[in-house]
Amino acid sequence: MFKQFLNQVDGSQVYLLTSLGIFMLFFLLVGILLLTMKKDEIKYMSELPLKDEE
Repeated sequence: MFKQFLNQVDGSQVYLLTSLGIFMLFFLLVGILLLTMKKDEIKYMSELPLKDEE
């Protein structure tokens, strides 16, 4: 299935497929990072805009 799809891809569509791949890879990495983060670190980062440490 993928071989047939890739054989039909023109030169201009390669950029579209590459950008889609980069987009998906970025959000997969961000999702994995969020799932592996410690809960204390997430809580600290969520309270940063509210803390006034001056």
